[in-house]
Amino acid sequence: MSSTQTLPAAVEALEDKATEHKQAENTQFHVSVARHNIREINSEIDDLVESLEDLQYYKTVLEEAEGFDGTVPTMINSAAQAAETAIDTTQEELLENVQSGDVGDGDTDLDSEDNSGNPEVEVTPEVETQIEQIRSAKRQVDNVREKIERKLESARDEWSTKVDAAEELQKILGNQNGDFARTLNRMHTLLTRKLMDSSESASSFVSQWNNAVSDWEKHQSLQSFDDFKERHDLSDSTIEDVKTLSQSQQLTLADVSLETIKEMKRIDQLESAVKLSL
Repeated sequence: MSSTQTLPAAVEALEDKATEHKQAENTQFHVSVARHNIREINSEIDDLVESLEDLQYYKTVLEEAEGFDGTVPTMINSAAQAAETAIDTTQEELLENVQSGDVGDGDTDLDSEDNSGNPEVEVTPEVETQIEQIRSAKRQVDNVREKIERKLESARDEWSTKVDAAEELQKILGNQNGDFARTLNRMHTLLTRKLMDSSESASSFVSQWNNAVSDWEKHQSLQSFDDFKERHDLSDSTIEDVKTLSQSQQLTLADVSLETIKEMKRIDQLESAVKLSL
């Protein structure tokens, strides 16, 4: 206390400094609260955006890839609207909460600290409400995404059956058609490794798949035993013998009818691929 300062004045000055100090602490606390709330909401938004990106990938593939279902559930519109509303509301309300924070000179609990030494804070009730809105939107998005995933998996199984049948026929024909063999390999890779990988580009998958399907359509007679039978007008017994050979089983002349031998000989692909033992 200076020699010219009265005791009441000195006390008042000390009280003013104490108030300023308390306000500074409260400001720090409110900044910590705002930062914590923003981090929590940003984390929830990141999860929602990730789900939306997955949904967009599967939707694009389902709608644009040749030979897939092509129709997405109608609930996709409401899910997308819920996500948009949740994100928009969060941005507006969070900004308002941060800007309207009451930094008064009242007491604030600053005793507890987190591991970094900063005041330990929790999300506010308003932010809890916003987080629940985001999570609700994410559940809707995930629900639609799972329905589309099931459609894709069903289509994948159907295509895999077709490709397996074609590969089986190629096997008995000795992979004589190199272009078609490469097409089958490409389709097999796309179905088993690429289709459900939402981390890749949907447009890239669609482009690769549609090119493969275009090549597939150029070899209709090689797509299955039924197509091969129809294309070459073969009998059922000949096809059955071809299937037996495709399973690495051996046939002797005694097992094959003269009609089957005639049919095999008039088809170049079979004549060079099938070997009968006496």
